[in-house]
Amino acid sequence: MIGVPSDATMLLLSGEFWLILGLILIIIDIFLGSFFLLPIGVSAFIIAGLIYAQGQLWLGDVIFLETWKDVLIWFSVLSVLSIGVVKYVFQKKAGKKQDINNY
Repeated sequence: MIGVPSDATMLLLSGEFWLILGLILIIIDIFLGSFFLLPIGVSAFIIAGLIYAQGQLWLGDVIFLETWKDVLIWFSVLSVLSIGVVKYVFQKKAGKKQDINNY
């Protein structure tokens, strides 16, 4: 059934929503200090940029964020990838430190 998009659908397709969500997630992560919400917030910023770029036709006629499902799929993929990158970077830095308990 195709009908008029609901408010939630329009919200998920709005770049401003993703900017605000990203900002909130990064601020929460600053106070928690866990570095888990930081890459998810960055992913929200990337989604906002993609929505804006698609609206301005910077990507040409390519439309890959057409529905709210597409937006959520891209957001989840970007979040998992960015969490993996941050985890890799921090494990690499932690691996270089000498532990005083190693004999």
